[in-house]
Amino acid sequence: MIYQDIIRGSEFRRGRDKSIIEQEICLKNFLKKKRHQLENLKKNFRKITKLMKQEKNSSLKIREDFISILRSSQSKFEENYLTGYKLVNLVQNIIGNLVHNSSFRSKYKNENRIQVKKKISFFPNSKPRKNHVEILYQLKGVEYKRGQKVSGRRGYFLKGPALLLNISLIRFAIDFLSSKGFINLQPPFFMNGNLLKKCAQLEDFEEQLFFLGTEEQKYLIATSEQPISTFHSSEKIGFKELPIKYMGLSSCFRKESGSHGKDTNGIFRVHQFEKVEQFGFDNPINLNSWSLFDEFKDNAAFFYKSLKIPILKIDISSNSINNSSSKKIDILGWFPASNCFRELVSCSNCTDYQAKKLDIQMKNGNNNNRDNYVHLINSTLCATSRVICCLIENFQTSHGIIIPDCLRSYLGISFLKF
Repeated sequence: MIYQDIIRGSEFRRGRDKSIIEQEICLKNFLKKKRHQLENLKKNFRKITKLMKQEKNSSLKIREDFISILRSSQSKFEENYLTGYKLVNLVQNIIGNLVHNSSFRSKYKNENRIQVKKKISFFPNSKPRKNHVEILYQLKGVEYKRGQKVSGRRGYFLKGPALLLNISLIRFAIDFLSSKGFINLQPPFFMNGNLLKKCAQLEDFEEQLFFLGTEEQKYLIATSEQPISTFHSSEKIGFKELPIKYMGLSSCFRKESGSHGKDTNGIFRVHQFEKVEQFGFDNPINLNSWSLFDEFKDNAAFFYKSLKIPILKIDISSNSINNSSSKKIDILGWFPASNCFRELVSCSNCTDYQAKKLDIQMKNGNNNNRDNYVHLINSTLCATSRVICCLIENFQTSHGIIIPDCLRSYLGISFLKF
């Protein structure tokens, strides 16, 4: 049982009005009373219907009319109850996951705590660096105009050396996680809306998700995290099977409506890209999921260390994290041309927040009557279009791009000439 004061404190750390908790309590009490009344109404309806059928003195039409009136009253009461039930669900979706005690808290929404900062200059004597847009143009790695002609704004064709680099990053990321005990998955690229609503933020439907316009209410996925989180929906996982670690490879599709005017050039922020994701299901008892959260975070850091990309880890402020996250860490990569760090990785522990909606429980032989919802953890490993941008800026020379050692066996070359 979670006490309401703990939830109030969590919402306060998110920078929200705590009165939403009081609204939830009032609505739940109201709904509980209405449910009791509805059950009594159904019980009385069954009794009266039975008596009316046994009544022989009144005409058949009178009996049928009376039963019809009772049935209509019950139907209206059920509609009102259903409206109240939807309202409670709406309020509960507004309330976020419990913020972890170690999560950074700030008065300001965009202020985050720096954990690790390591800035490296690979070529300190080189001339001012070109940005990734110019470099990809010189490499003849992207067709922007033809891409936009075919698919519109932010459209592109990846070709030649950039395509090979994209495939090499995917293969390296898959092998990297396979060596760490991950199960490889490639999920469907679209999802049913009723299931997606249980694992995606409500604002995502407006800002991120492409609706396919079908009768089945299907959407293109924005990340493999979404379909993989539902992989075990309505299932009970044996506690001996946990943790389960999945590597998710997928194309991702995002509207980027909330990023209008940002990064309009290049392939850093686009509507379609490939991503390798880490996703885990873990035991809710003894806080095991926090060890898996640290493992995912360290995996991502070591992956970029292998690529020799300078990184910055930041603890996202509790008033900036999404509803499903209890704690969130981002890893940013160094972009020398713009002299700043930019996001490459997002790592979150959602504890049991999503599992409750998806009904994913742990089978525990010692306590079968208790609902033990598993913990869900997710982390980016490699969003290839962004990593390509970061790599080519850091490894550029006046004649071309040096290929990091870990990618040379996949790409087959050590240098990309302009």
